[in-house]
Amino acid sequence: MNLRPSHELLYVQSQLLSAEAELDELNQQLRSFEDRVDARLGSLLDQLSELNAETSSLDAKLRHIREERLFGIDLMRYLEGAPQPARRSTVTDLPPLGLASRGAIHGIVDKPPTSPELNIPDIKVLYRKLARRYHPDLARSDVDRASSNEQMTEINRAYNAGDLPALMKLAGMGIPYGVDLRQPPLQPGKPHDEPQSELELAEGKLKAIRQQITRLSSLPIVKLSLEVKLARHQGRDLLNELAAELQYKIARKLAECDYLRAQIKANEINEDA
Repeated sequence: MNLRPSHELLYVQSQLLSAEAELDELNQQLRSFEDRVDARLGSLLDQLSELNAETSSLDAKLRHIREERLFGIDLMRYLEGAPQPARRSTVTDLPPLGLASRGAIHGIVDKPPTSPELNIPDIKVLYRKLARRYHPDLARSDVDRASSNEQMTEINRAYNAGDLPALMKLAGMGIPYGVDLRQPPLQPGKPHDEPQSELELAEGKLKAIRQQITRLSSLPIVKLSLEVKLARHQGRDLLNELAAELQYKIARKLAECDYLRAQIKANEINEDA
């Protein structure tokens, strides 16, 4: 009986070791850059997210006051009881990244306990990391910004539903074998898959790791890290430039909030008059 691994298995195993090393290096570089972004821009991104949510709330309140005056209180009460049309979510609907508590978001269910050994992340920590990676205000092109908005919609939907597997998939993370994270039970009488050979298992793992590498390499924040390096060679500090852009957007949002509050106050005074 020949117990030596086949040449094909040895080749796949060597490719697997190389891919694992590449993925580990990419993850380390990504974590390091994300820490830099968080230190330089994190508080500004959180403030902008809070202001986006506040302007949406104030705008809705002002619109309600004006509609109530136009249609009358009785009709408005009737309309409020009717089904509301679905509204496409936007980045301004996202909970503030730094302050949103897990219990404050409707619909999040209990999650499995985190386990470093099994590499199961905390859902809130993972959401924050993904929100940083795909934050539209970090995108450097219209194409990346549109892609980030689409990804943030999916991330927000999964987080609101407490769907940890979906968030892990969006992060390019694999679910440890044998760990059940809200997966549907097997149908009664359904035959189990045939056991895989060592070569098939290695090929499957290699394919999954290469997919993770491709996904991580295409992240907007990875593209941003390359642009930061290029700008440094040109004598520019791109993160400082981004901070200035965020501060400008914050100033505009603060002015918008003040304007909406003034409009609400003026409309309320007119109602009392």
